Formats: sequence, structure tokens, C-alpha cells
Amino acid sequence: MIRMKSAPRTALAALLLLAGCGGSGGGTSAADPPASSTTYVSAPDCAGPSNILAENATAPQDATFMRVQHMGDPGTSELAEEVAHEVTWAVGDYTGFYPSDSGAQRGDRDVALPDPASAFQLDCGSAGVFINTGEFSHHVPLVGEGPSASIARDPSTRPAILRAPGASLAIEASVDLRSVRYQQPHTGEGTAQLSFFYYAQDATTGTVIAHLVALFDSRPPGVNGSAMESVGSDGHVAFVSSPLAAVQADGTPVRFAGPGAGSATEHNVAAWNEPMRFRAVVSYEQFAALLAQLRAGPLPAISPRPQDWHVTEFGVLAEVFPGTGDQHNVALGASVLDLELSAS
Repeated sequence: MIRMKSAPRTALAALLLLAGCGGSGGGTSAADPPASSTTYVSAPDCAGPSNILAENATAPQDATFMRVQHMGDPGTSELAEEVAHEVTWAVGDYTGFYPSDSGAQRGDRDVALPDPASAFQLDCGSAGVFINTGEFSHHVPLVGEGPSASIARDPSTRPAILRAPGASLAIEASVDLRSVRYQQPHTGEGTAQLSFFYYAQDATTGTVIAHLVALFDSRPPGVNGSAMESVGSDGHVAFVSSPLAAVQADGTPVRFAGPGAGSATEHNVAAWNEPMRFRAVVSYEQFAALLAQLRAGPLPAISPRPQDWHVTEFGVLAEVFPGTGDQHNVALGASVLDLELSAS
């Protein structure tokens, strides 16, 4: 995605290309049945470190995986080996997740304190991400994106969740932002973010869109668009960004998503250092409003009917934006447990 002033979350464009979201799929008709009380669930599983993937490796379906991208400049060994080696130090001191054995931890090298190298954990579906840009090269510009790791699942059924008015989809997980460190104050470069995301594909045109729902932004609310909704396109995918909150930084209502019952809401600036349950809910009516916004802008030909859209991938995205110099290095450590998608 284009790095928007309001939302520099852009690893999703690459994720879209890797998810294999092609073709038009099976459509639904105007006589679609009403939504029932049955809940579709893509439930937590027990995937392990073999599902930690580098760059464009093929992802499994119906299993949690982690995709790691851009942990070094092109042509460097750190990029080529970004998840190639076992990491033995206590990465959980930074992520909050301690796997059952060190074989569940991967990185380009096993470098611990005082300034640890990036490391990635996946053990029985629970995941940890530690990104430290001070320990890898990032001098070659990344167009509209930053180093990232996504914890995700690709449902093989590609469910049409929002089948009738009153229906809703929900993405939820327990998330611990255990540590975050900035080299200096920032408004753009130096930003760190955590977001829920999902892709949806239009069964009538094959068009795929992305929706991000922010759990954390390292900038204070309102700074350079933090904690505000935005809409954009990078030429590959149109996207909508929403804060996980009832109102935006300017006090106006969030239109396209909302926190579920008992959910934590978007945090800013500082780590919270304990597992918190986040639940992002998108109703049929909110998704219809999102589609209307996109039809009025970059995607006039897409279906306005939520029941024509199928979820192709969902998860949690951790992304940082250090720029191409050494003045805005950033480190982020977080863990994600019990990721699931449901519908009602």
C-alpha cells in the first residue's frame, strides 16, 4: 500500500499478492438466505515453527502462519536468512511469550543482550514478534511499507460471512505489547504499529480489498492521522484503516468497525506489558458503508452488497517504519495468542 500520511501500514499489499486471491469465486444471489444464529469460527490451532515463513514463501491454508518481511536490505545475508536459524535466548523477555522449547524461535542470528537481533516465535499457534531495526540494514527504500511480521490464517472455505443485515464478523486475539523503544520522538519515520487485518474478495468482480483495525500506534492520537480512519489505494489493493475505538482522535464516530463487548481499545505511544483481549467487530451495515466509500472513490465497479464478499485472509500485523537512515530506529516486541475469526 501507499504509505499514507494517516496510516503507514503497508505490508498488506505484499500479503495480498502472496495470499493467492485471484478469480471471481462463487457469487451469491439476491435471494440469499438470512443470517442464522450459527457462528462460523476459524479457531486457534497448534501450528509450530515450520510455519514461520520468509518473504514470498507459500502459506498453508487453515493453519496459523507467520510471514516475516524486509529484515535487511536486498542482497544481504540478514535478509536471506531472516528466519533461517534457531534463536536460543529468552525472546519472551521482549514479546511476553515463552515457547515450550527454543526450536520454536527463529531469526537470522542468535544475538541476545544488550541489543538483541530480531526474532520470531511460533509454538502451538501462539506467536511472538521482536523487530529491532537497529540490528539490520535498512538503507534501501521500501516503497510504501516497512519491515513487518504478520500472524495470519487463510481459510480454505473463504467464507461469505456478512450474509444479511444484522450479521457481523469479528476478529479477536489476546495481544501483549511487551516492549517498544524509539530512538527519538517521531511523527512518521520511527513509527511502530499493531493492527488486525482482513482481506475480502468480491465474488462478482474478483476485486480484493483490505481493512486494518489499529490496536496500537506509537504516535499520540491525532498526530499525523494516528487514531483516525482513512481510505486509500496503492494500485494493488484499496484499503480502509480504522482505529479500534468508538470515536476517532477528533471525537467523531468510527464508521467502519468497532470494539466488541469487553474488548480493549487502541493504545498509543507506550507498551501495556500484559495480555489484553482485543475484539474488532464489523457489522453488515458498517461493511456496506465501507463499500459505499470505496465505490465513491477508487473502486466504482465493486459490488455494494456485503453478501458478495468473501474473507480470504485475516490476522495481526506488526510493522515498523525506520526510514533509510539511522536516526529513527525502533524496536517492538509483542505476542499474539488465540487468534480467531467468527461470524454471527
